[in-house]
Amino acid sequence: MSTSDADYTLRLQRARDLRRDEELEQSQELLLELLDEHPDDPTILFEVGGSYDVLGDEGMAIPYYREALDAGLAGDERHECLICLGSSLRVVGEYDEAVECLERAVEEYPTRNSGRAFLALAHYSNGRPDEAVRMLLDLLLSTTGDADIRSFADPLEYYRDNLDLDDEA
Repeated sequence: MSTSDADYTLRLQRARDLRRDEELEQSQELLLELLDEHPDDPTILFEVGGSYDVLGDEGMAIPYYREALDAGLAGDERHECLICLGSSLRVVGEYDEAVECLERAVEEYPTRNSGRAFLALAHYSNGRPDEAVRMLLDLLLSTTGDADIRSFADPLEYYRDNLDLDDEA
């Protein structure tokens, strides 16, 4: 590893540590410095987006998330970025785009469940509360080990498929 690679890695980790320690402005300053030096680096673009996101400026985060994806962000970071982008789109009221982005996260990472939870939220915000409840019930039933909930799996599955009981009468 070259000195510049080691410096990059140390500074990126320092920015992440600062964010974790709630030193958000310092983290952002360091990330923006790294971005000046590495403007096409997908990880830095993603981290800058995340910095704006945790500062509550989701509108500023969105273009960085998009650029990170376009620059080839891969693996776990890509999964997280898709979720962050979809969630940020939802927060700023871009519900259709949020659903599309989160559907992509679920499609690309079918064994990861976090995308499904955020997709349910996006469906809810997009005027599809029925789909949101179905997704959350599916997620609950497929992931819980809670014996009490599991004991009600059959009725919960029925209600998942028959949310509007008044329509059945």
